[in-house]
Amino acid sequence: MLMGILVICYGCSKNESQPPNPNPTGEDEQEEPTTENPEEQEPEMVTYFTFEALTNTGDTDDWIIIHDENGVLVDFKPFEFGDIFEFQVPEEQPQPDNLTITFFKYKNSVDGEMMHNIESYPNIATKSHWQYTSDPSATNELPRESSTGSFNITVENVVSPKYRWISDRQGILVATSGPDLPGFIDNYTHENIPIYDNPDFFFTIYDSNNDLKYYSIENVNDGDDITVDYSDFKSFDSYLEIVMPDNPSTYQLSSISAFFDEEQSIDLSGGKFTSYFFAETETPKPLKLGYLDSFSKYLSIISFNSDDFLYAYSKFGEKPDEIIIPDNKSITVLDGSISNYQFETNLGFQMKDILWEVKEGEIYVDLIQTTWNVFSAPDFSGTIGEIPEEIQSSYPNLRIDDLILTSTTLHLDFITYPDLLQVEFINPELKIYYKSHEYFRFKH
Repeated sequence: MLMGILVICYGCSKNESQPPNPNPTGEDEQEEPTTENPEEQEPEMVTYFTFEALTNTGDTDDWIIIHDENGVLVDFKPFEFGDIFEFQVPEEQPQPDNLTITFFKYKNSVDGEMMHNIESYPNIATKSHWQYTSDPSATNELPRESSTGSFNITVENVVSPKYRWISDRQGILVATSGPDLPGFIDNYTHENIPIYDNPDFFFTIYDSNNDLKYYSIENVNDGDDITVDYSDFKSFDSYLEIVMPDNPSTYQLSSISAFFDEEQSIDLSGGKFTSYFFAETETPKPLKLGYLDSFSKYLSIISFNSDDFLYAYSKFGEKPDEIIIPDNKSITVLDGSISNYQFETNLGFQMKDILWEVKEGEIYVDLIQTTWNVFSAPDFSGTIGEIPEEIQSSYPNLRIDDLILTSTTLHLDFITYPDLLQVEFINPELKIYYKSHEYFRFKH
């Protein structure tokens, strides 16, 4: 009995000294290796260009296309009004030094026209923020009220009145021309000149002796018959004389000159006019614009359009010091391609706008047209990239390969390429409808 008790006690003591078995089934179990990787971090992104679409796109298809300075495509997207895009690349990837921003616009009108318009702006700094907005409207052009009456005026002893203009502070009322007979003396009468809310009028005559004179008519009443002798017309306080080019075979000349009261807004249709003529077959030499010292707000516009070139000048505000149409101008195109346009000219300029174009059909009927403008500074020598194949295949009438160099426009004054970018895209609140410009356009 004693031996049995000792055996039982020994067994209990042995079991208590051993740790519990973690595997009560007795089967060997090995720990499986984990297959999970640490969570991958998203790469840091850098915004290289920001774009806001703030213009109406309801009637058009609109795209923005981005190339680098070597013409390599970086990105492109369609956009609608209200879109805001932040174009980004991973931080570790190389970023372009500068960009070329291109806009593509397609419009299929109810008349059956298909219009494809492309505009490219090279040498854009990375991290720029652009706002794409509509052009301003001429909001200060107010319609006239109904006339309150009319009057007649006769000018006696006129020395062949070549051009005649009658206007009030709201704009032109009479614009006539002829006869052009040197030394011819005549009486000129114009009837039923309407009277509106202002009874003061301005009468200008440009005669065949190349004299520009004016006469102020004040406090006119309904039914008045006014007679004045041409000797009562006055010379302007100052004249700006413009030397005109030798007459090419065909051309069109337009000239608009007007002055405004201090509180009056400048617009194309308002003001008292000193000249207002279009599409003449023989230009006055020199062409004269007249100015009065008692006024400080002027509108001065000249356009000379021939088969070979177009010269255009517009200034709003102070009178111009001079207007010089470039003479003996020349251009030599070294490379007419869109990607690498190169030329030489004897004109100095601040900005250039090159146009390529292809069109077929009849306007307002079945016109199909593609235009591509490239705006740039004088020293730009980068590469303009191609339109993405996805866009070209979506618009089968685009015909990029058929584009022909049409014109080279050189901006001579008033705006530089950085100015254009600033006003058009960076601070568009600075946009104005009446903006001064001077440019010379070679036609190819």
